[in-house]
Amino acid sequence: MVQVFEGSHIFNYDFPTVSFAYLNRYPNPFAKHVLSIDTLDCKVDELGRLNTTRLIVKTGRLPSFIKPFLGSSLNSWIIEKTLIDPKTNQMCTYTSNIDHRKFIRVEEYLNYSSMSPSSTQVEMKVKFSSNFIGFKQKIEEWSHKRFSTNSANSREGLNYVISQLNDKKKLWMNANV
Repeated sequence: MVQVFEGSHIFNYDFPTVSFAYLNRYPNPFAKHVLSIDTLDCKVDELGRLNTTRLIVKTGRLPSFIKPFLGSSLNSWIIEKTLIDPKTNQMCTYTSNIDHRKFIRVEEYLNYSSMSPSSTQVEMKVKFSSNFIGFKQKIEEWSHKRFSTNSANSREGLNYVISQLNDKKKLWMNANV
């Protein structure tokens, strides 16, 4: 059975700040597991929406019951597709691992939207599915439980990046007074 994690969060920042921070969220102290991020494609479509495709390499610890098969840590390649519509103040993202899919396939869907001039909501849905015979349910449940902590770290990382951006903005504004 596929495990699904759903949730939402409100950032007390405007949409342009949150979407800019999302695209610039690495590195940050809450994402030490992110080894690299590369932009594969970036374009503005005919409707004025920004489309990006990026490749992210992450490392992680594996559960003890899977270590005999894959070892204790694992690098994973992640594809991230982002669509930002500045006219509607909406951003949709899709991320998924492109390797180790027999062990676990993780698909994350995020939808950011402006709630007010000073707040942005994100709604998330994450699907976990495994085809690892004999461990399928255990792997999916482990991944689902762990994601709640990972999601909190992602929010903290984004808040950290927003804070850094705001600090730089204040310095720039003060320098130009």
